[in-house]
Amino acid sequence: MQQITDLSIKRLQIIREALGYEITAFSSKLDYPLYESVETGEREMPGILVMKLMEVFSINPLWLYGKSNKRFLDTSSNTAPKFVVVNEENEEEGILMVNQKASAGYSQNIHEEEWYKELPSMRVPLPNYRNATYRGFQVQGDSMTPNIYPGDWVIGRSVPNIGDLHYGRIHIVVLKDAVIVKQVLLSVNKPNTILLRSTNPEHKDLEVPISDVQELWEMSSKLTFAVGVSKENALRKELQESMKEFMNT
Repeated sequence: MQQITDLSIKRLQIIREALGYEITAFSSKLDYPLYESVETGEREMPGILVMKLMEVFSINPLWLYGKSNKRFLDTSSNTAPKFVVVNEENEEEGILMVNQKASAGYSQNIHEEEWYKELPSMRVPLPNYRNATYRGFQVQGDSMTPNIYPGDWVIGRSVPNIGDLHYGRIHIVVLKDAVIVKQVLLSVNKPNTILLRSTNPEHKDLEVPISDVQELWEMSSKLTFAVGVSKENALRKELQESMKEFMNT
């Protein structure tokens, strides 16, 4: 019992810090004045606090007690890709490349199998790109400068469920009406909502309901033509050459 209690208290601190609250503010948000005494271990965690954590932040009580890996409730939205491309000869999965033109219609055609056949695909011969589904998207706009520039390609690894989301990292977020590249944060003000942040301070944050997210891809790498390519780096040069056809598709 003591081990479970220690774990739940430790996870209280983890989730509070992940949500960006100091102890006093967190206690106030939960409307539970005795919160600090629970996190410091002076009191056992009462049922009313578990209830408030669920009600205010949709925190999964099973996660608090080490019985689940999902921190939040109501996060069952399936964000896995609707279609993948597999090479018929070697049965290896390719990386579909969605250029700026195709990106405009991606959300609307996400369930249309025939539409995907028009997209080019590529294979990256590196171990990092095995045992997972990846997709490439060409970036539009300057909201992620100076990290990512218009025309750059971002390669994302599929996040099959919102519960698997790594908050704070850059993702390709496929909404019902757009495909955008943003840093994904937890929305403090609204439950079951994510906060999308640009690295360019001229762009405002966006709050998006989880239910509006169709697919989610965690950025793993990018391909850019804003810098020169070393002649000694054969792999990078090969990738640059192979991407030219996608630029013109």
